[in-house]
Amino acid sequence: MPNTKKEVAEEAVKKVKAVAEDAKATVKAAAETVTEKAEATVEKAKTAAKKAVAKPRRTAAKKAAPAKKAADQIEAKVVIELPNVSESTDSLIERAKADWTAKGNALTDMKQLTLYINAVEGMVYYVVNDDYLSGNFAI
Repeated sequence: MPNTKKEVAEEAVKKVKAVAEDAKATVKAAAETVTEKAEATVEKAKTAAKKAVAKPRRTAAKKAAPAKKAADQIEAKVVIELPNVSESTDSLIERAKADWTAKGNALTDMKQLTLYINAVEGMVYYVVNDDYLSGNFAI
């Protein structure tokens, strides 16, 4: 048991340091967990987007077939889920278009749009017509 004010202060400092170390470890573990989940979610979204966008290979005989199979008529939708946020790719595309036009650009000038989703930052960056970064917005 401390007897002097100095000893009491030193004991208090030790306790505060111990609590700070525990808090630091807890925050670090939580941040790692969130980062891992976000990275896994982004990878799932990338895989789903690739599958949704992938064009099936067709032979000349299949191209000549006039009737489409039911599988060719499937409507695909990609939804990106992050902690506390769920957005479809369609809504992100529309938001990028709105941001582009809000900056004084004409929508008719947009020939190509590429979205980059950064789950860690919670941001969407977009590039129009293979130009350098055209804009960004929060998810």
